[in-house]
Amino acid sequence: MDKAGPPVMRFVPAVWAALLHLVLFAGAFALFLGRKPGVFRWQAVIDLVPGFYTHVFNFSLSYLLLAGIGFMWVMMGVALRHVAWAALFLVVGNLAYEFLLPLLNTRDPVDAAYGVGGTLLAFAWLWIVQRAGLRPNPKAGLRG
Repeated sequence: MDKAGPPVMRFVPAVWAALLHLVLFAGAFALFLGRKPGVFRWQAVIDLVPGFYTHVFNFSLSYLLLAGIGFMWVMMGVALRHVAWAALFLVVGNLAYEFLLPLLNTRDPVDAAYGVGGTLLAFAWLWIVQRAGLRPNPKAGLRG
C-alpha cells in the first residue's frame, strides 16, 4: 500500500477566486469582531445602520459556516444542490432558533434576517466560484 489514491480535490480555485474568498472571509470575520468596541467597529456602519453590530453575529456565523465548508465542497466536486441543501439547513436552523427556541435568546426577527442574509451571500459567492472560479485539478485525473 505505497500507492496514494487520487486527490480529494477535483478542482482548484483560480487565483482571483482564492484571494477574493480570503478577503470576503476576513471581512465577515472583521464584522464579527466589530461586535465589541475597538478597531474593527466602523463608525460609518453605525451611522448607516445603528443596530448593525447587535445583529452581526448571525450574519457572520452563517456566512463563515457556509462559505468555509462550501468552498471546500465545491473544490471536492460536490454538486451545488448539496451546498444549497446545507444553506437551507442553516436558514431553517436560524429561523427556528430565533422564533421557536427562546433558550438564552429573545425572539428577534432582525437576527433571523441577518442570518438569512449571511447564508444567501455565502451561497451566491459559492455559485460564482463554482461557475467561474474553478479549474480541474490536473492531479485528480492520475490514478495510481
